[in-house]
Amino acid sequence: MKTAGIIAEYNPFHNGHIRQIQATREAGYDRIIAVMSGNIVQRGDIAICDMGSRARAAVQNGVDLVLELPMPYSLSSAEDFARAGVSILSRLGCVDALSFGSECGDVRRLQACADAIDSINPSEIKALMSDGLTYPQATARLLGDDILSGANNTLAIEYIRKLKNTGIEPFTVQRNISHDSLELADTVSAMKIREMLRNSEDISEFVPEVPTDLSFIENIDKLILSLAAFQDSGNPRIEKYAMQASNLDELYSLVKTRNVTHARVRREVLQAALGIRAGETATEPPYARILAANQAGIDLLGEIKKSGTISVSTSLVELSKISERNAELTERASKLWHFARAEQGSYRSEFSREFKIST
Repeated sequence: MKTAGIIAEYNPFHNGHIRQIQATREAGYDRIIAVMSGNIVQRGDIAICDMGSRARAAVQNGVDLVLELPMPYSLSSAEDFARAGVSILSRLGCVDALSFGSECGDVRRLQACADAIDSINPSEIKALMSDGLTYPQATARLLGDDILSGANNTLAIEYIRKLKNTGIEPFTVQRNISHDSLELADTVSAMKIREMLRNSEDISEFVPEVPTDLSFIENIDKLILSLAAFQDSGNPRIEKYAMQASNLDELYSLVKTRNVTHARVRREVLQAALGIRAGETATEPPYARILAANQAGIDLLGEIKKSGTISVSTSLVELSKISERNAELTERASKLWHFARAEQGSYRSEFSREFKIST
């Protein structure tokens, strides 16, 4: 039995994700474990659907076991996001390969770029960033390759860099549409689907099931501005301009500088609102919460219990005994998700919720 891991957000889960899962199984991997972001995602946004519903959709469409990538790792740079996801998969003790999407679809080319990046002197990157280039732009110039213009290529290269010495092999599925494409075609990007959901458009042909309980970050503009203004984020521009901006888009524009990407600004604003401190992603994720599993996933959990070196559980109360801080950040993130819901309901604490595992 060969097992593949996928590091994902499923924001929301759509037909392109099903295509990747099918391609992974066709490549000979019998079982699939997904490590998935919770209610806050890497692009610096509120997840459009609750983590539980996204995990269930994944298991209903080919994934065997879904584990949560805990806060603050899901709200971090591509490098830290990749490091954390790979760390969890490698410590499960049963993963043979990491499956990921990429624009280029060529593992050898991605591997060559990963090796080239590791050989770059960091001072050269810093010098270019001082001249106004972002990190991806500076790295691309030094590589002499435009491969980093693809968001999924960039993340794929980080995955490959973090896989070194883990014994986990990289496997890529070529994307047939770019990460942030707003094009309407047979397959559409998650960004396009989120835009359609915001506009109450029909997305049924692009997803296995249309989500109903939705959250949008613009619903809590004022809340995030208020929280960010009172936190010591380490970025004085956030505290300063949070008091001046009328909405989040305005704050992002005011905070952004030439050598910082839009995604990094969005992340830093949410990190400030959540009270995440610098350096909190430097250590390995302390645990992984079980969000969903089928019978094969339950069997995998038995193997993980025997050979894994990371704690897994459906209960955040139990996991908080390992890291109270990470559990509390998960709770804060879920509270933000709740306030951003399109239709308000009663809040259920993550500490009182245990995900039921179906067979």
